[in-house]
Amino acid sequence: MAKTVADLDLDDEHITIGVQDTLQEGARRMLSISGGIVVVLNDKNNVKGVLGHNQFLKAMSESADPAEAKCAEWMEMDFLQVHQTDKLKQVLSEIKKRSPQAVVAVDENNEFCGYFSPSDYQEASNLVSTMKSLGM
Repeated sequence: MAKTVADLDLDDEHITIGVQDTLQEGARRMLSISGGIVVVLNDKNNVKGVLGHNQFLKAMSESADPAEAKCAEWMEMDFLQVHQTDKLKQVLSEIKKRSPQAVVAVDENNEFCGYFSPSDYQEASNLVSTMKSLGM
């Protein structure tokens, strides 16, 4: 049986924020997690972009006012959206082809349901290798 995105635990290494929230709020939320990214969502829970350390640093280096600047102004939009039902082998192949800044998982309604972190990538690679070695 082929493993899918839904077989991974995508609930860690991220926190969410709205597109109209400020960079200050985004930084505050990012500090509440040990690593990962801030996923920027619209009112319908659709992913619009992501904020990582680099986006916050770029905003500060360009003198953005963190109390006024919106997350939508500084978010990275180079992300790959995958569905929970997507097979891990296909997702890994697409990640290798595109090399996106982030990979996010969505449900059947295209609503955000998790962040595919580097550790999830490693877990997926291991699962696919194991399945392959078992002839599955």
